[in-house]
Amino acid sequence: MTESQVKVWFQNRRTKWRKKHAAEMATAKKKQDSETERLKGASENEEEDDDYNKPLDPNSDDEKITQLLKKHKPGGGGLLLHAPEE
Repeated sequence: MTESQVKVWFQNRRTKWRKKHAAEMATAKKKQDSETERLKGASENEEEDDDYNKPLDPNSDDEKITQLLKKHKPGGGGLLLHAPEE
């Protein structure tokens, strides 16, 4: 092979690699975009309720429980946090 043929061969090889790489990147981007759209479809309320839906530890700080209740029930709703002891 002549020197010019070798140069053309390498140029073609690089061009082929760039096209393949660009196609792979486009596929990966489409996959990522579709996953992002799927996650965006989740309700905003579900995201906000993550803390609310976690089970409460009976030994946890009452202040944390109060804050969660106020967050989801404006004014506290007159909820009783402790059962009256007899």
